[in-house]
Amino acid sequence: MRYTKYKNFVKISVFGDDDALISNSSSVYRIDGTLNNCKRMRFNFNGCLNSVKLSKNARLILESLFIPTITNLVNYINVRIVTSTEDTNLDSGKFSTGNPILITTRTNTMVYNNSELFCNINVPSTFLSQGYIEIELESPVVTTAVDFITSTPLKPFYMTFVIIDQDEEESQDPNIAQTVEYKNYGRLGMPIRTPLT
Repeated sequence: MRYTKYKNFVKISVFGDDDALISNSSSVYRIDGTLNNCKRMRFNFNGCLNSVKLSKNARLILESLFIPTITNLVNYINVRIVTSTEDTNLDSGKFSTGNPILITTRTNTMVYNNSELFCNINVPSTFLSQGYIEIELESPVVTTAVDFITSTPLKPFYMTFVIIDQDEEESQDPNIAQTVEYKNYGRLGMPIRTPLT
């Protein structure tokens, strides 16, 4: 048998002016309405996280967030992480469909997270393998289309989060887990016997 202990702690900071879709008009769209109220942001890793391997129990935890003032956005905004998750997520707008909401806040407000239980979701083991992360900003209640593009209002956007993964798993992959030899294992040099099933 092979066992591997994932002890990853990955801290990622993303900045609005690094959004690969900052001036891309197709990244602005409407959800559940007739007016544009949503913006997709993409942040490339440039290969920096290629060596990080996650287990199926990795969690993304928000650390801090700043959303600047955006034209025609006068109410709250949902920040969604574009990923699948095994967590049960429900909001009364999408119910169990759509990307999970990480936090709901107002613009021009700095958010600091002081709890591991606040603003976090389970992410799949393939979360970093795409080479980028996507974030969806959604303003559910609008009377005028939100202008996410003109004069690049999202340049001051700022978000930091951590991915924590400390779970032990059995693995069949010889590249990440070595074979555990049970012969003469332990302080007394006694072999460990596998219970009969």
